[in-house]
Amino acid sequence: MTFNLTAREIYEKEFKKSKDKGYDIEDINNYLDLIIEDYMKFEKALIKLKELEIENQNLKIKISALKSSVKQQEVIHQPNTGNVDILKRISRLEQAVFGKNND
Repeated sequence: MTFNLTAREIYEKEFKKSKDKGYDIEDINNYLDLIIEDYMKFEKALIKLKELEIENQNLKIKISALKSSVKQQEVIHQPNTGNVDILKRISRLEQAVFGKNND
């Protein structure tokens, strides 16, 4: 997006004086038209920026929800290693108490 004027150009603008000891109305109106056009572009850009910020926030929420969902799925699909450890300990205790060939 390109603007017609910069802040410096607006600041340094000098209007032509008319023959009636004033400024040329047409010159002023043309200049103001350029300023208005730029402001309209700027307002559209701000609206688009706000829309993108909202979209970005919504996407962050979705990402967070998906991460939580994935973590829950990982917990559900993990083998229960605690039971395996307990069975190994029981097996070792049985071997220690009853001997190795206790079938």
